[in-house]
Amino acid sequence: MTVLAVRHADIDLPPGSADPGLNAAGLLRADALAHVAERAGVSTIFTSEFARTKQTVQPSARELGLVPRLTPPAGTLAPDVLAGRFGDVVLLAGHSNTVPTILAALGAPSPPVIGEREFDNFFVLTTQSGHDARLVHLRYGSRP
Repeated sequence: MTVLAVRHADIDLPPGSADPGLNAAGLLRADALAHVAERAGVSTIFTSEFARTKQTVQPSARELGLVPRLTPPAGTLAPDVLAGRFGDVVLLAGHSNTVPTILAALGAPSPPVIGEREFDNFFVLTTQSGHDARLVHLRYGSRP
């Protein structure tokens, strides 16, 4: 089981609305995510209800021919992911406060802290039924 997790791509800070869309850098980063994810074998994509997460995965979803699903709470999502109900590779776009919570629920040994201005984190969690989870922290797209 592999989970690819990102915080939504770049937005303008401070946001001008409660639901800001991606800025120009964020749209480029979303394209970079599609390039990274296109050969990973992603079977399901999850987003929050906010435009910024949906826009982050939009190029990936289009490239993979998938329709993103709304992310359920971590306590509900984790058992289903670990049971393989969404396939072997899941792509998730969340927020600085939700991505660490979800990774912890999936068994990440030390969930990350994501800063307010960090949009390029790319986490790869691998596990077998929630045992011996391993978390790799990468970066993707252009430097901010």
